[in-house]
Amino acid sequence: MTGAARLGKSLNGFAALGERGGVPAVLPLAPAREPAEQMYREHHAFVWRNVRRLGCSDEWVDDAVHEVFLVATRRLAEFESRSSLRTWLFAIAFRVVARMRRDRSRQRRHAQRYATERPEAVADAEREHEAAQYLRQLLLRLSEPQRLVLILAELEGFTSAEIAETLSVPVGTVDSRLRAARTQLHRVFERERAKDERLHR
Repeated sequence: MTGAARLGKSLNGFAALGERGGVPAVLPLAPAREPAEQMYREHHAFVWRNVRRLGCSDEWVDDAVHEVFLVATRRLAEFESRSSLRTWLFAIAFRVVARMRRDRSRQRRHAQRYATERPEAVADAEREHEAAQYLRQLLLRLSEPQRLVLILAELEGFTSAEIAETLSVPVGTVDSRLRAARTQLHRVFERERAKDERLHR
């Protein structure tokens, strides 16, 4: 079965992907004593799944998450409540991942070899891993502007206004990019379905 069949025929299956893989919704830490610790407790899973969606591979996702929280902790005093903490953290994650991807471009061959390795796991966990990998591959087929709005709208449930604030673009631009991203993914699904049908004739 191909990745398209595993993932489903629409965007309905996206939200659950990338949220498992050993990362709980709330980390079992002691009660927060400082603002930075509370931020980490409440938003670690959000940052983790979105640095994955933005292009982090397994080998450096933890480094990226660590860097995001380091930057956020240093700049916490600068945070203004005009935006939500999640939109602020997403903007930091986007910049951190972009920089780390540039820095690690020389390791791309190694990262690709790593991505093909299958960890020993139960069948269900393996299928979830494959589906999450396929989702990341799909997202990387989109242009960066389309990928960002799709992640925020479809996977994180942000409103168009929140996305516009996060990305510093007009709401109309957000909506047009989201429509274009959905259209592009629909075409990919249709091609994958047609390929499946040809293979099973």
